[in-house]
Formats: sequence, C-alpha cells, structure tokens
Amino acid sequence: MYDRWVREMYDRRVRDKTRNSARPTQKDIAAAAGVSQATVSMVLNKAETPSVPAATRERVLKLAGQIGYQPNHLARILRSARTMMLACIVPDITNPFYPGLVRGLQTTAAPEGYDILIYDTDGQIEGERRAMRWVQEGRADGIVATFFHLRATDLATVARQHVPIVRLEGQRKNRGALPIDSVFIDNAEAAAAMTRFLIRRGHRRIAMILGEPGPGKQRALGYETVMREAGLATEFVTDGPYSEEAGARAMQTLLASGAKRPTAVFGANDMLAIGAMQAARSAGLAIPTDIAIVGFDDIPTAKLLGLTTVRQPEFELGALAARTLIERLQPGGLKHPGRSLELKFEIVERSSA
Repeated sequence: MYDRWVREMYDRRVRDKTRNSARPTQKDIAAAAGVSQATVSMVLNKAETPSVPAATRERVLKLAGQIGYQPNHLARILRSARTMMLACIVPDITNPFYPGLVRGLQTTAAPEGYDILIYDTDGQIEGERRAMRWVQEGRADGIVATFFHLRATDLATVARQHVPIVRLEGQRKNRGALPIDSVFIDNAEAAAAMTRFLIRRGHRRIAMILGEPGPGKQRALGYETVMREAGLATEFVTDGPYSEEAGARAMQTLLASGAKRPTAVFGANDMLAIGAMQAARSAGLAIPTDIAIVGFDDIPTAKLLGLTTVRQPEFELGALAARTLIERLQPGGLKHPGRSLELKFEIVERSSA
C-alpha cells in the first residue's frame, strides 16, 4: 500500500511540478500512514516522541523520506513567529579565531533546529549598527556577537523586542535586567599570566603590539599591571587592525630602536604575533634566541609556526553561547536577568618563546 502510494505521489509531482500542490505536505503523509496530521507534526518536529509508538514513528519518517518531504519554512515562521535562525555577528570573518567559534555555535544549535547566519561588521561602529537594524527587521531569533563599539545601552532596544543577546567579552560584565548575557575568558588575567611567563624566562624588555579597537584594552591592562609590579618599563606599539601586516609594521618599529630593542614581544592576538615573527626573521633575527614572540588566541596556524600563545576555547565559547541563547528562547527564558559566564584560558608553550 505504502509503496504504491509513494509511486502515485511521485507521478503526481512529475505531472504538476510547476504547481505548488506538487509539494508533499504533512497532510499527505498522514493520509498514507493512517494517522492524524498532529501525529505527523509531532514526529517531524521532535527528535523523540514518547507518545507516538515506535512503529508509527518509523513509518511516518520512512514515508517523509520517500516522497521528499521538506518543511515549509515560511509557514513555520508564520505559525511560530520564529525564524529558527541565530545571528552570529563578528568583526572579521577572515580572522582564524572566528570559524572555530561558529563551529561551536552551529554544532550546538543545529540539533535544536536552528540555523546560523553570519554578519561581518568589519570592526566598524556603523557595521555593528547596521547588523542590529538587520536583526530588528526580524531576520533572527537571537544574537551571538563580538561588539567592538556597541555597549549594553545600545543593545537595549533590540533586547526589549524579546531578542536575546549573548556577547563575547574580554571580562566579566555586570548583570542587567535585560536578557543580555556574556560569555568570556578573563583577558586581563590571561595577558598577565603570559607576561609572568616571559619574566620567569628572564625577559626584562618586553614590548606589546596592540590592534585597535577590540580586546586589546583588557590585554594591555594585564600586561601593564604585571610589568609595573615587576618594576619594568612598558612599551606599546599600535598599528591599526589585528592583522599580520600590522604586526610586521609594528615589529619593524620596535627593531628600529637599535640596542634598546625588546628581548620579547607580546602580540595582542596571534595574527599580530605572526606578522612580528615574519618581520623579525626578515631582519635576520632568530626566534627565540634573539627575540621571543608570543600571541593570544591559539589559532590553527599558531601550532604550525610553533607560536607560544594564550589559548581561548573558541569552540566551547560558541557552544556555550548557543546553549545560553536556546535557553533564553524557551518559554519564560527572557524573564531572567543577564548572566556573565566564564571559561578558562590556557598558556600553550611552544618554540617561539
């Protein structure tokens, strides 16, 4: 009976392929399976349906696959007032840190039925504002974002429209009444730990290469605090974005200081540090014999180049952000005040230091 029905359904789809009626529906599956449309809906929309017998569930899923059933996304949006989309707003998708974050987000969100939309702001304030306007148009149910410019007060309008927000931060944020959560590692403490690592290895002239804007402020704070506690002078060089090119230019500036050049350089992210490594080698310096170089993030290239760095658990940060958003999207989830959730960093020792 079922095979014959499937063949008839296929023939009908071929005859009417230009008409909307050719698209299989849950009603079609229910008629063939001899169950109610509500039963079909429960089976297709839930991973586990204890109230439906296993044999019935298997029959419904088999029929859905045989006829090529696909949910009507627009109809689902209209019924639930949900897009089943989560927005991931990042400052630079070419930064190797963010793909791992997106993977953690997607791996956690997909089993719950959510897809991920990525919005690149290029680290600019207008890009961040445009991304928020984009979300206000109803394109996503929740937001995971790295904001370089917007603060909680700037996000309040969207949060009051029942769109939960999870920010990736460099420090603990004060809890607020709105559903704006934070996931973070302690960037200041991580930078302080790396600076102590260099001092324990005998370095006294340690410079730091920063990018702007972004997480550099907290990382610079950790470095500066430890250097001053040790009675050592700080030296900062900033050359625009968090890129290898900027890191190379900053290193060239440091090397121009001649005999007073630093014995160790701390890049505020791995791309700055990798650029610094390239410039140092181009100047004929051996790493780490002549100059030690360390970074922050532990992007995949860092391991290949032997870069000592601070490891951020980017996959876990994405997964935690997704779980936090999905909890917020459950009934009653928006009533709770904002939370600040911390994950741990790690100093990864390699040959560059």
